[in-house]
Amino acid sequence: MSRSKITVVACGALIWNSAAVLTLAQSPGSTGGGSVANLEGLTVAGKGSIGAKPNRLEIDLEISATSEMTSDVIVKYRDAKKRLQEAFATLKLSNVSVDEKALAVDQKGQAFNPYMMDTPPARRGKVEVQLTRKLVVRCNEIREMDEEALLQLVAKLLDVAQDAGAKVGSQGNAAASWYYGNGNTDNGLVRFILDDFETFEDKAYTAAVADARTRAGRLAKLNGVELGPVAGVREVLVPGEKVQSQSFSFYGSSSTPDDAVPKKQLESSKFQEIPVKVELQVRFTTAAAKTTGKEAGK
Repeated sequence: MSRSKITVVACGALIWNSAAVLTLAQSPGSTGGGSVANLEGLTVAGKGSIGAKPNRLEIDLEISATSEMTSDVIVKYRDAKKRLQEAFATLKLSNVSVDEKALAVDQKGQAFNPYMMDTPPARRGKVEVQLTRKLVVRCNEIREMDEEALLQLVAKLLDVAQDAGAKVGSQGNAAASWYYGNGNTDNGLVRFILDDFETFEDKAYTAAVADARTRAGRLAKLNGVELGPVAGVREVLVPGEKVQSQSFSFYGSSSTPDDAVPKKQLESSKFQEIPVKVELQVRFTTAAAKTTGKEAGK
């Protein structure tokens, strides 16, 4: 084959490939290029938020006992637990309960901190065994309480817990969480929780859909098209689903607590209305704007 024929064949192949790529990019069902199919119609974000007061509060507690003798530490731990249970029983509040969490068996003393590159202290003599139990004080039916009554209740719960020998609040490593940015140190002593948010969920969804239609109507008017029916909806943010932050792990240590179980609830460190938020991505179909009789005759 002569050089001129080879050139002609190569140019023809290049033109055919360019035409094929252009056809693929312009194809309505193509996912290449700019995803033309996804740009049909109008896609907007719709947001809805309904505020509701919390219906429950929680307080984290911790009891512990230490001894070189395992039998002694068990007795001390049982006494500490019994003392706490009896202290709350004397309150005689039907809406207050104390739930037990994980029991940890550990060695007393400074634990190895991988963030600061510490080394475990040298062992001398017997190991001191430490039993630690996490508990959560739960108080229901707080929505209708005024602020003064709630303050009195919280003060009573905190005083009873501390007088019984319990540690109040989360006992995590706040310094490491602050330094590495993998935790929130401002958790507060009390959590105010809205766990019956399903009652307000429909109102938030309704508000989000209405907001999406308003936004889409405004865009349709500005672009000279008529707004059609909904073609697709995607949930972006729904109530009760927390965004889990990435935890850092060095030398086999993780910042995520062992007893952390995802809960579908809304909570705040302040006694105030908690927003039930919904965010949707809604796609509407569009059509060319209808022309009047005078405009059609022009």
